[in-house]
Amino acid sequence: MTETEKQHDISTLTSGAMAPIWEWVEERIPPDTGIFDAHAHIGEDLDGRTMTADGMRERMKAAHVKKSIVFALNDPNALEVFSGPNDVVWRAHEEHPGFFVPFFRLNPHKEYEREFERCVERGFSGLKLHPVSQKFELDDERAVRLFEMAAKADLPVIIHAGFGMNRIVEALLPTIEGNPELRLILGHAAFVEILQAARVFADHPNVIFETSVARAAELYELFASFDPSRICFGSDIPYGDLPSTLYATLAAAEAAGIEKEHLRGILSENIRRWFP
Repeated sequence: MTETEKQHDISTLTSGAMAPIWEWVEERIPPDTGIFDAHAHIGEDLDGRTMTADGMRERMKAAHVKKSIVFALNDPNALEVFSGPNDVVWRAHEEHPGFFVPFFRLNPHKEYEREFERCVERGFSGLKLHPVSQKFELDDERAVRLFEMAAKADLPVIIHAGFGMNRIVEALLPTIEGNPELRLILGHAAFVEILQAARVFADHPNVIFETSVARAAELYELFASFDPSRICFGSDIPYGDLPSTLYATLAAAEAAGIEKEHLRGILSENIRRWFP
């Protein structure tokens, strides 16, 4: 078990002082909901965070999560095009069949065409882009070309749209309008511009909001103002954990009056329809 895994050990987060919170969470998960985590990482990060495939599976089992989208962290071994970290994610997918939905990660500043094609041919299910870690704007022409390539390949794209972001809606809107078939997951619910994003993207059905590590107050704003069928749960492991992120999502949904039929969608069905 890595140091990060020890800090986020599921038993610590569901027992002792945390036990009442976890019981509250379990009581509010609709029966027969196979939770789908739309945002998790495997590998290691420049900041020292780590998560193994086995560690991720242990957390999923303990928290009743049936499937997780996984992709590389900002790996110090990424070199030019993230090929090594992408291979780690693919091996996790092969070693745990049926549990991980593998996304590959790219850096728009690098020569990414060959790695894009390699990952598509291999069978990856989507693309992850992180504007803060890779230091690019969402309307940079190299990033826009990646969005267009993903749309042509029918690959969903998840983007970091949380901490450190300054421009989300303004930068993304021309690409979304120009590529209506592009399936886009706004990581962290675009919480830095959450109300503007909810308003502007309301008429773009292929844009969905993922909830990881957004605060309950921000999630409440989203649940109270946006179509719940276009919101999906995420944990951001190893930065978030399943008990805390499930609690924030469920508490915000309850405060906003989200009905159980929509809650099942948020926790599973809304994102699952993209990965039948």
